[in-house]
Amino acid sequence: MSVAASVPVMVRLPVWRARFALAALLAAFVVLAGRSLYLQSMRTGFLQEKGEARYSRVLEVPATRGRIVDRNGEALAISTPVKSVWAIPEDVKATPAQMKSLAALMQIDQRELARKLSDADREFVYLKRQISPETAARVAALGIPGIHQQNEYRRYYPGGEVMAHVLGFTGADDLGQEGIE
Repeated sequence: MSVAASVPVMVRLPVWRARFALAALLAAFVVLAGRSLYLQSMRTGFLQEKGEARYSRVLEVPATRGRIVDRNGEALAISTPVKSVWAIPEDVKATPAQMKSLAALMQIDQRELARKLSDADREFVYLKRQISPETAARVAALGIPGIHQQNEYRRYYPGGEVMAHVLGFTGADDLGQEGIE
């Protein structure tokens, strides 16, 4: 075994390789810095929009109206749950017997119900608003396609008209119209 075989030989790489690698890294850095500068100074609206899309959400949280009580704790106004029945006229597929049952349950005339459901130009129509949950359950049991329900609240005033001038009243959409309401 020779002595020369055990000594490691140093291989010297060309200088241009190191310079080329350094130049490529510097060019990549300049491109990234330029792109960053462009986005942050010229396209700020785009970045703001993307940032807001990641954290900003609009959620509607429905709340019921609270009770209004007098100084003794007696209720002056209370919200009670009710349902509204609505339809998409072009989606309603009902037999004449189902239509008769539906009209009877909601206590409306069959011709009026047929008129509301025959208007195919309308995409939405209320059939009856603020009906009791029991009646709404019977309407749902009919299983008519295109007939839907929506939860709502109706304001009830135990004292009647005694405090009407102070309390005011709410509309069909449970929005206050006058007074404290």
